[in-house]
Amino acid sequence: MNEPAKRLLPLHAKVSSALTREASYEGLLPIARLERLRDVTTDADGALQVELQLRRDKTRIPKLEGRVRGGLSVVCQRCLRPFVWPLDTAIDLRLVFNEEEESRVLKDSEPLLIEDDQVMFHAVVEEEVLLALPYAPRCEREDCEPG
Repeated sequence: MNEPAKRLLPLHAKVSSALTREASYEGLLPIARLERLRDVTTDADGALQVELQLRRDKTRIPKLEGRVRGGLSVVCQRCLRPFVWPLDTAIDLRLVFNEEEESRVLKDSEPLLIEDDQVMFHAVVEEEVLLALPYAPRCEREDCEPG
């Protein structure tokens, strides 16, 4: 019997209803669908494993939390050869609903401005992955020498 196909991460969610039910979302996000990330990888054939939850914390603050895992093919900035950089990054964003609120919470948390009651998962994940990437990736090969 074949293993069931992995589900793809949904494109978006309606924030108001997702917060009410503390909805969780899980699935694969193909790197080929992330234009800015595709530009920094040497191979866009893979996918990221994404787990997200929309919920309110103990103080009733709306949050988007989760984790992104996978391997990204990047170029070592020392030897100039491609290698797979292991990605495992957490997402912890405070949902805000206007620019005034966004400015107010900026010093305490990472805000995510919600417009039209929608959160666009692909855009959020792409931004968080780009922020997690090292500025100058370096492999750990024993023969890594300046190219």
